[in-house]
Amino acid sequence: MTQKNILVLAPHPDDESLGCGGTIKLLTLAGMQVDVILMTRGENGMDAPGHQSAVVHDQLAITREAEARAACEVLGVRDVQFLLGIDGGLMHQPHLVKQLVTHVQTGNYQRVFCPWYGEAHSDHVATFRLLQRALAEAAIRPAIWLYEVWTPLVPTDHVPIDATMSAKRAAIQKHQSQLDCLDYLSAFVGLAAYRALACPPSKYAEAFITMDTSTLLNLKFN
Repeated sequence: MTQKNILVLAPHPDDESLGCGGTIKLLTLAGMQVDVILMTRGENGMDAPGHQSAVVHDQLAITREAEARAACEVLGVRDVQFLLGIDGGLMHQPHLVKQLVTHVQTGNYQRVFCPWYGEAHSDHVATFRLLQRALAEAAIRPAIWLYEVWTPLVPTDHVPIDATMSAKRAAIQKHQSQLDCLDYLSAFVGLAAYRALACPPSKYAEAFITMDTSTLLNLKFN
């Protein structure tokens, strides 16, 4: 089997585990090389609302970066990079396109995971659109796998993750700063159980929209 290089784009620390952690673990167990790029360090997360000091935001960024690295270690990820975009402001950071072009070309990725275009969170939509712009400039044409976090998608594919659900749970639990704010663990275990209804007899699954790069580039938005 030819080894494949796979990239996961996550707007914030924890999106990689919530959206596709079980599938990441399946891929790494199969010998695939999976890298994760975090678009931000999550410095404006729920523990650091807008009125807090810069020191509080910096400390949360440090905490969330460490949590992401720990979660990705659980999932078997090869490399974790942070593009240092502004949490909550990715829509206004077109300079990140150039960084993404460099990463996707040097990594020679055959598959890229990214939040889907219908997500309710603006940073998630921005991550999709930044990828779209980057692939328009890049010299490679990977397969695209779009995942859900804040807004359910209408899937083209389901991946049973019974064998890696324990790893997904463990990875989510590494993001303790966010679990202290909301019960993401119960929510995403429930989502995985619901998605498994489409692929019995599995008990847990993750859902995706898959497409080729040409289809991605042809998607138009207002």
